[in-house]
Amino acid sequence: MRFCFLIFFFYLFGFSLTISIPNGSCDVYDKGAGNCAKSCDSCFNPGSRPGALCTFGTNSGYYCPPEPQSGSDAAFACMDWTFGSATMKKQEESFNKRTGLNVYFGVGTYGISSDKQRGLGACYRFVVSGLDRDLLVQSINTGSDVDGNQFDLQIGCGGAGAFNSCAGGTTAMFPGDYSNWGHIYGGVDHRTQCQMLPEYPNNPDPMKTAGDSLIALCEYSFDKNVRVDQSGANSNPSIQSVSRVQCPEELVFMTQMQRNDDPKTYERGVVENHECGESGNAWCLTRMMDCRKPSGAVKDNEVDSLMVAGRKLVQPCTQDGYTRIDVQCGCFDCWC
Repeated sequence: MRFCFLIFFFYLFGFSLTISIPNGSCDVYDKGAGNCAKSCDSCFNPGSRPGALCTFGTNSGYYCPPEPQSGSDAAFACMDWTFGSATMKKQEESFNKRTGLNVYFGVGTYGISSDKQRGLGACYRFVVSGLDRDLLVQSINTGSDVDGNQFDLQIGCGGAGAFNSCAGGTTAMFPGDYSNWGHIYGGVDHRTQCQMLPEYPNNPDPMKTAGDSLIALCEYSFDKNVRVDQSGANSNPSIQSVSRVQCPEELVFMTQMQRNDDPKTYERGVVENHECGESGNAWCLTRMMDCRKPSGAVKDNEVDSLMVAGRKLVQPCTQDGYTRIDVQCGCFDCWC
């Protein structure tokens, strides 16, 4: 419990680069068989940041399902990954001060087929039309509906897409149905519609403590032009240029996923002035928020040799959207 409290304190107040937090112990999965003491035995992600235990049957950790099964726990996306969250802004401000750059942070899905891991864990720097800063983002999800050189950014009420864990029942993150959330693809059209959203999840306290609200996150996305306040027209900004870059520690701290083949620079390449819609949604900055466990948190989607030890998987959240789930192992007694 002491380590979990320290993580929450440092995470909330943005001290991730100056404080060394001990790695987790697989003892939390130990049920007496003796396997967990042997370097977590066959667990996939030992040494990762500790968190809450997710249980369903004999499984746990990174096998936590995206939907409850027979009363089991479930894993969700983390709300503070959302563009403009209080902690995301603190992390990007820390990075900008450290490097002298001036970027926004974000996470989402990048459409790329040439990468061995479909972009999972890689970071990219985008020049985007209408934005006063470049975007520096990490791809933590995949999607068959994301075209090449398209980025689907997690923003407040960005549209659930193919899956929805945000609203529509007691097992969803937020109260109420989906009727005020706008289009399944794209969310609401106008900034004023953000006011119709539920402000907090079913368990509101963690979001309140973090200093976030869904309404404010939705409005921030319009204010910063990552979406356009209009309907009946193309509301997707253009990704004019993309460069793969090193993943900053400040951003990796948010997701806990890191690759070992990163470039050694944060600098962008030559601006190529692409336009959204050159081919399908290519070169479009699109948006999403489905509240669902991302594919970067699924063990079978990772190429072990590409990942940093203890940071092989995205660390998802519980239903409150802020409490991290332990993903060192996938079962009790560390034999999976």
